[in-house]
Amino acid sequence: MPKELTILLSVVVAAMTTACSDDDAYEYGDFRYDMVTYTGSDSYGRAVFEMLQRDDTGLITLITEDACSISTTQGRRMLLQYIPAGDVDDGVQIITPQGYTLAVTDTLRYTDHDQISSLVMDSIKLKSIWRTGCYLNISCQVKYTTDAQYLSLVMDSDCWHNDTVHCYLHHDMLDQTAYFWRQSYISFYVGEVWNLESCSTLRIHLTDVTYPDVSYYDFTKN
Repeated sequence: MPKELTILLSVVVAAMTTACSDDDAYEYGDFRYDMVTYTGSDSYGRAVFEMLQRDDTGLITLITEDACSISTTQGRRMLLQYIPAGDVDDGVQIITPQGYTLAVTDTLRYTDHDQISSLVMDSIKLKSIWRTGCYLNISCQVKYTTDAQYLSLVMDSDCWHNDTVHCYLHHDMLDQTAYFWRQSYISFYVGEVWNLESCSTLRIHLTDVTYPDVSYYDFTKN
């Protein structure tokens, strides 16, 4: 019977404390934590993940060394905790999985320029923001509320073909009472604009209480 890989209930990456635009993959001793996409199981029942490395340095396929079931859907983004069971061979690495945390996942949304000023941008506590291929990933804390909040990445449609594309972290707590800060992982697909020849910089605007003097982060093509 396949091993059931469980969701990590604790904050597994408390050491992620620096906000920057070019973080390396997180590695603490034998353990690694990487943002991955779950792609299903192979013919042996082993769980398979696709890991885009930092910036544009390529794709690695992670395969569990034993049969392993995941209680989520194919295509779901997650922060995976694992131990490498060998070196990368022809783009494939065998791993021993330890657990995972599901990420808030969405594609880039759009709004007219005159609507940008009305976007609700409730605060977060940013720990790290980094790009892996066409995904923009965020590790942060958000205030816990009893009901769902609204969280998306919204682009100013007037700058669609500009060299700098402005995107805003639209975070709306819907006027709910906040109780405490809770760890969250977010992964937005931004390939619609990142792959445009006209785009040289993706600028992410957000409201952050950890670094209040920094209102945006730039991701620039090499």
